Amino acid sequence: MKKAAWWLLGGLAAFALYMATKSGFERIKTVLSSFLPSVEGFSSTPYWDVSRWSWGYGTAAPGSTGTITRSQAMSDLLTHVATDYAYLAPLVTKKLNANQWAAYLSFSYNLGTGNADNLLDNINSGDQDALGQQWAKYIYSGGSVNSDLVARRSKEWALWNTV
Repeated sequence: MKKAAWWLLGGLAAFALYMATKSGFERIKTVLSSFLPSVEGFSSTPYWDVSRWSWGYGTAAPGSTGTITRSQAMSDLLTHVATDYAYLAPLVTKKLNANQWAAYLSFSYNLGTGNADNLLDNINSGDQDALGQQWAKYIYSGGSVNSDLVARRSKEWALWNTV
């Protein structure tokens, strides 16, 4: 086969891989687009959230004033989870379905990729019992059990276990 034909074949294979990955993330985004707003809630105006001003579906607000639309808030949410996905995807060696990715990205969205890293060993090993126990530990805010976080972890874990 000529060099140009190999190059074209390689390019087509790379494009097919890109599209498969993109379509996989599209399925995850579909789940996240309904799940995250249900656990985050929406605020068109900034509110103080532990250590910063937040608004929309929990993204950082530029300060204590202003407004955001639901459409812009959804765009900000999806940009945030796409960034988390780009960071986490190369670290996850076990194949996850769209619901598992959505649950894991919800966890990361709420707690950051640093805390999401803490789940990787149990995700990659497939140890569901250990993963469930570890997942359920992230229910504290300000040193106390937070009922909203208890509910959120429960919903995420239920989503994780949905085929």
